[in-house]
Amino acid sequence: MSPAEPVVELEDVGRTFAAGDVSVPALTGASLTVNRGDYLAVVGPSGSGKSTMLNLIGLLDRPTRGSYFFEGIDTSHLDEGQRAGLRSRRIGFVFQSFHLLAHRSVIENVMLSTIYNGMPRADRVPAAETALIRVGLSRRMDFMPTRLSGGERQRVAIARAIVTRPALLLADEPTGNLDSATGGAVLDLFDELRADGLTLMVVTHDNQVSAHADRSIHLRDGQIEATG
Repeated sequence: MSPAEPVVELEDVGRTFAAGDVSVPALTGASLTVNRGDYLAVVGPSGSGKSTMLNLIGLLDRPTRGSYFFEGIDTSHLDEGQRAGLRSRRIGFVFQSFHLLAHRSVIENVMLSTIYNGMPRADRVPAAETALIRVGLSRRMDFMPTRLSGGERQRVAIARAIVTRPALLLADEPTGNLDSATGGAVLDLFDELRADGLTLMVVTHDNQVSAHADRSIHLRDGQIEATG
């Protein structure tokens, strides 16, 4: 794939949810292209459709209407097993809550992604070590998550997301549980990953977070209201 080719293409995508006998639109007529190497922020108030868009792009949900192409693949033709396989191989996730297993070491937490990804057993430890070195945690590999600071835990989560070398990193309020200084360090790491060529899409309501992105889209009432 050349740098100009899209990773994400949404074409008139909509998602409605049933509330009793009523269909409630969460996303309406969304069209969006994210090219390889882009750094995009998705901003908007609570209930604007940010999480719905993230779930659709992350192949955690299906649109009610419209088309979604991921790296040129029309995802509407994929069954659930194919979607799960594509998601585990090509998409990394970082959330506000770190979702680390407390009874597993740092390196074991990172290796979980390689297991779900189907990476050969012999490659899993070297890949996890490389990812942890990349996020600055070379001296924390054998620690348990309870011994880490909030910022370090988020770095473990980022290492887990990038260990399989995904085409796209999706982050949902990645600094929401961090103080401003620690959150700033995480954003600096995102800047470095983007400079390495990783495609990032960050959902946030924080202007400090969105300011790091190359461009942003603003959602309101399920619609893309503006781009910047």
